[in-house]
Amino acid sequence: MEEQTVRDEQTGESYKLVPEAYWDIAAAIFSILYLVAMLVVFTYLLLAISTGQSFQEDNPNSAVYLLIIYAVIGGGLGGVVNGIRSFIVWHAERKAFGRRYVWKYITLPLLGAILAAIVYALIRSGIVAFGGNFAPNDNFANQALAAFAIGALSGYGSRRVLIWLDGHVKKLFRITTTIGVKVPDLKGKTQAEAEVALKECNLNLGKVSQKVSDDPAEVDKVIGQNPPAGLISSRSTLVDITIATKRIVL
Repeated sequence: MEEQTVRDEQTGESYKLVPEAYWDIAAAIFSILYLVAMLVVFTYLLLAISTGQSFQEDNPNSAVYLLIIYAVIGGGLGGVVNGIRSFIVWHAERKAFGRRYVWKYITLPLLGAILAAIVYALIRSGIVAFGGNFAPNDNFANQALAAFAIGALSGYGSRRVLIWLDGHVKKLFRITTTIGVKVPDLKGKTQAEAEVALKECNLNLGKVSQKVSDDPAEVDKVIGQNPPAGLISSRSTLVDITIATKRIVL
């Protein structure tokens, strides 16, 4: 087979096709046998739980756990389908299966099951906005199908789900630098101007005090601040300022 470059439909990346060696073919055979075995396992679990499902009406938590199990099984099956699709493309069609990717096929069903549980938990908790009612109700069959579908999609699109989760992790756990903000020089600014300058540095205006000044040019302007300008401070620091006032002559 002549070496050629192809584009992966899922990742969008281009790869050079390398003809399969003996160990590549052996890895491909092992991968498909493993995926078929996992397909049997997850299908059996799905049939077992769907025919023997039971939960106590006075214990709604048991229904929740059952729905999570549906999502996990769906995630496992989604991962298996993703792996079989990849196997067909890279081995059966392109004859360029790489033995180093055998770990990808081993982990796909397990990764799909784990991601399905995480995604379903996020949706049920309300952290992620998603159309539909996913709380257990009288129409449990539809709820089970919804949980299974969410799981299957999560498992099949595990790569995109990981990227999606990264975005939510960044939103939920934003890390702000506690040190590293320079306090701006506020002297000579009005109180309004000082507030704007602080907001631009993600700082907040603290206590505003007044002090009499004999210099007309300083009146209604900042003549003092704490912490002083140039000091490296935390984002939560409040900057106190002193505003000059005109001396009242009786």
